[in-house]
Amino acid sequence: MSTEPIPGIRPRDLLPTALRVSPQLRRGLLLTGGLALLGGAGRVIAPLTVQHAIDAGLTPGAVGPAVAVGSAAVLVAWVASMLLNRRLHARVEEALAALRRAGLRRFHEMAAGAADRVPTADATARLTADADQVTTFLQGGGIQFLTGAAQLLVATAVMLAYSPLLATPVLVLAALSFGVMLVLQRVIARRYDRARRDLSAMQAAVTEAVLGAPVIRATGTGAWARAKLDAAVDRARDGLVRTLAPLHANTSLGELAISTMTVAVLLGGVWWALTGDPGRPRLTAGQVVAMVFLVGFFVRPLQFLVQSLGEAQNALTGLRRALELATAPSTDAEGRDALPGGPVGVDVEHVSARYGDGPLVLRDVTVRIEPGEHVAVVGRTGSGKSTFAKLLTRRLDPAVGAIRLGGVPLQRLSAASLAGRVVIVPQDPFLFDGTIGQNIRLGSPAATDHDAVRILHELGLAGWLATLPGGLLTPAGLRGERLSVGERQLVALARTALADPDLVVLDEATSGLDPATDVAVQHALAALTRGRTIVSIAHRMNTAVAADRVLVFAAGRLVQSGNHAQLVARPGPYADLVAAWTGAHP
Repeated sequence: MSTEPIPGIRPRDLLPTALRVSPQLRRGLLLTGGLALLGGAGRVIAPLTVQHAIDAGLTPGAVGPAVAVGSAAVLVAWVASMLLNRRLHARVEEALAALRRAGLRRFHEMAAGAADRVPTADATARLTADADQVTTFLQGGGIQFLTGAAQLLVATAVMLAYSPLLATPVLVLAALSFGVMLVLQRVIARRYDRARRDLSAMQAAVTEAVLGAPVIRATGTGAWARAKLDAAVDRARDGLVRTLAPLHANTSLGELAISTMTVAVLLGGVWWALTGDPGRPRLTAGQVVAMVFLVGFFVRPLQFLVQSLGEAQNALTGLRRALELATAPSTDAEGRDALPGGPVGVDVEHVSARYGDGPLVLRDVTVRIEPGEHVAVVGRTGSGKSTFAKLLTRRLDPAVGAIRLGGVPLQRLSAASLAGRVVIVPQDPFLFDGTIGQNIRLGSPAATDHDAVRILHELGLAGWLATLPGGLLTPAGLRGERLSVGERQLVALARTALADPDLVVLDEATSGLDPATDVAVQHALAALTRGRTIVSIAHRMNTAVAADRVLVFAAGRLVQSGNHAQLVARPGPYADLVAAWTGAHP
């Protein structure tokens, strides 16, 4: 398995992967191809009717049927193109909808550690702007790209039937052009891929600048923020500009080849007709005219294909990036064992950890947490507390050592068995744009408002619920912005309790609260922790005092373990932390 959170897709695997992820593209593929060929053939018939009329001496008996046949062919081509247009748009939009659903589902299924390494803006761009590039290309000429390719094939067959000798220079020049195009396409593909990444980074910078506007205004750091945004914008601009050189070279080469083809057919056709037997020319006047028309029908789609290569490559790059997310490795590939029922015991055996290729931030940690035990993890900033929490919830994999939950190696546990059984409550929990009741009920898929009210009563939060203007129907706002930090924490605790987990990791869950809300949170936590294994990452000594055991980290190592009374009675890091806390909070 690739170590990258979102492995790349090789160019030759792009189409098979697209058909596998979006099977809608397979349906009626022969009919789609047939409509494209019918549209192309209808256009090519017109030169044949012109040739027939000229060679017949432009008599009324020849011109009338030629006009009728040509008009009918044009009508058939128009109807076929219209049906193809509607069909392709419907199929492509169905396929993109399936691709977006698959990408979002796979992002949710990814191991937490892998998902954390994917920038939010990048994942969002893959599901939105990158996939939209396919629609943009389709609306801006994608249908013509397909019908033009079909027309080019039909025109080639007819030219070869008319005069293989005249068709030869046209096909040779076309083959050379396509050969050079393939080489340039690889260069363009690499540059578009880089450009799409730069655009994603720019989107992240814009989002940060917009969301951080209150901080920027308050701190007077507008110049710094603008400089950072300007750098991201410049990188995105430069990435797109770098794609222009090969695109322009490709277009110029295509124009040169097209002009040469037209001249070759005109001069060659006239020479071929004039050097034959005067009584029986090798090419008739009508055939020469038809060949010129055919070259036009061959050249125009070829010209369009050359000119639209950049848009096509951009669309392919967007499709590939969206497909990469939809096919990224999921946690199902990493573990299939089930977590045993009941409170979860934790065994950490000689574990060291690092972020990416960086230095070790946690070194040789060994500890046993008993089922139902409440453990507080303390230490100075940078000591390894949060890294320890990420290891327990599989947001980070050990570089060395092993972690067992309920006696089962963590990497062998399936995501389904961990869902709802192992829960982390962060310092600033995420709430969805909905009501408080809806956010609480997310703890259990089958939960009702009655269950939400019940869990609030069990946590001692009935009084807080009564103060809400709309009760459970009170809007939380986007990301919970209509609630205070403490209220978001209360909703998160209720959501966690409704899930009925067996192992709860509280990551700074009680810091930064006002006194009144802190009392409510402490009561809720007391109810939540009963009968469950609790690991509290704490800065406040109150949490450590109430815990069954305290784990003290320093410089990435576990240096002390014991209850509050034992540790505070002897000199060491914990006693120093308590003294510092007491001095700061007399």
